[in-house]
Amino acid sequence: MKFFIRILLEVSSFQFPVSGKKVANCAKVPKVLKLATLQTFAHFTDFFNWSLVTGHWLLVLIMLLLSIGCEKEKPLPDALSLEINTRDAQPLRQALYGFNTNMISGDYGYLDADFVELTKTLAPKTLRFPGGTVGNFYHWEPGGFFENEMASTLNPKLNQRNKGNYVKLQKRRNGEILFDDFMQLCNTLNITPVVVVNLWTGSPEESAAWVSYAKDNGYAVKHWELGNEYYLPHYLNKYPTVETYITEAKKHAAAMKAVNPDIKISVCATPIGFHKEGWLVKTQQRKWDKGLAEDTSFYDAYTVHVYAYKAVRKKEIEEMRGYLIGWIHFAVSEALDYYQKLFPDKEMWITEWNIANPANRVANTHLHAMYVGDFFVKMLTMPNVTQANFHVITGPGKGFPVFSRVTPVTPGTFWKYGGEPGSDYGNTIRRAVYPTFQLIGEACAQADTQFDLSIQNQRFLMGAIEYMGKQMPGIQAQVIGDKAAKHLMILISNRTSEQHTPQLFIDGKHYKGGVTYRYVANERLDATNGGNAEMEGSGKIEVRIQEWVGKATEFTIPQNSFGILKIKR
Repeated sequence: MKFFIRILLEVSSFQFPVSGKKVANCAKVPKVLKLATLQTFAHFTDFFNWSLVTGHWLLVLIMLLLSIGCEKEKPLPDALSLEINTRDAQPLRQALYGFNTNMISGDYGYLDADFVELTKTLAPKTLRFPGGTVGNFYHWEPGGFFENEMASTLNPKLNQRNKGNYVKLQKRRNGEILFDDFMQLCNTLNITPVVVVNLWTGSPEESAAWVSYAKDNGYAVKHWELGNEYYLPHYLNKYPTVETYITEAKKHAAAMKAVNPDIKISVCATPIGFHKEGWLVKTQQRKWDKGLAEDTSFYDAYTVHVYAYKAVRKKEIEEMRGYLIGWIHFAVSEALDYYQKLFPDKEMWITEWNIANPANRVANTHLHAMYVGDFFVKMLTMPNVTQANFHVITGPGKGFPVFSRVTPVTPGTFWKYGGEPGSDYGNTIRRAVYPTFQLIGEACAQADTQFDLSIQNQRFLMGAIEYMGKQMPGIQAQVIGDKAAKHLMILISNRTSEQHTPQLFIDGKHYKGGVTYRYVANERLDATNGGNAEMEGSGKIEVRIQEWVGKATEFTIPQNSFGILKIKR
């Protein structure tokens, strides 16, 4: 009897997990020991010829003793919880992290030391060449533009801008934007190129020769776009209907694939799905998309340019938060349904995305930095999107660029308010979105896998402007890492003006170990890196990366923030 009691006491000192999703503070009891205990009980009852009832109660006693000290740990009531499931994994679409280049102003060249260093820090996976609109006028062999083609559209403002940039490029770079320079940059930094061919002033033969040149020189160029935004009224003098575009696009596609059948080709779809207010009035764009969907035989993907179009000047920046986040949450999901129905078997390339209008009061603010982080996290939930490029990596002014030259204060420019801070890289300023993309680049450089993440006891944010009265999640997060899930990185967008302290669970276990959080955060949504068109800046660099290191149980998500929570298991 004493022997049996000793066995019970020893076994009861062990702790082992009970069934359930969240378990903590329980050590595993070896199966052999548990089996031996039950066998001992069986021999004991048989030896003393105890009754069946007595044996039953002893069995219950043993099981109770075995479970002493084991508790199923649950999240605290109403506590925000981030729950990672590493068993639900898929390859990370790294090509979602890229930039559109547009070097026609000549401010930078692809091989300039400062441009290379700034791009290297961002660590993009893709770059688009030679840019968006400029691709409609670019001739790859001479590596530039023809002056007589710069004013060939129906849009006077576009013609004026083209001519002005043409003159700048002639003065600064001898009129050249060389494809070989671009490819040297891509090869040096291990970047995948995306190339736009000229269907406006170019020919199928020119496009095919470009593909041939890339192939013969060992350039790994697989992704080619058949022009840029030809659905716009600027180009009606050549493409009055989608049918005229399709006719020309087929010629280019056939010539290009005859040279290299392994390339992927994308056509220009419209952004109408992302803008419900334009749905009824922009019938031409709806017809364009429908026509492309009726003949999908000659292309592999469709390109959509995604901009949040409310470039209003009279709204407070807090209202713009409610609009921009509402647009990401509501409009993007609705748009995906529209395109999926039209192009169910094609890849979607978002080769330009940003807020709308460089003169937008949100441009180059902390809210802009939050927006780009939030939209990138949203793209990780969009399965059909295989390529994405932020517009634009560099260019003049304080609006769209990730980095740009110091902008002189002159009456003749939109960006005349707030002056400029002391340059933080030569005569370059890292604009407000730069640190956000730097964080994304750091995370993507260490990841090849995306895991499932769910958020429990979600916090909420109220929409504004056209999303007034609508409630949306206040926290958006996704997790990426290596295949073995030894290194995990949670991309966290705190859309709200409140800080939150989450619990973290990995495969059902409450994680309490060390974490590192690198993030951008600011109490002021209108903080800027050099001011913008609508709000006077401080003349300082206000948006920058911060870092916190500690235990997961002490981690707090700062207000108005985007960041990367790094976990090493």
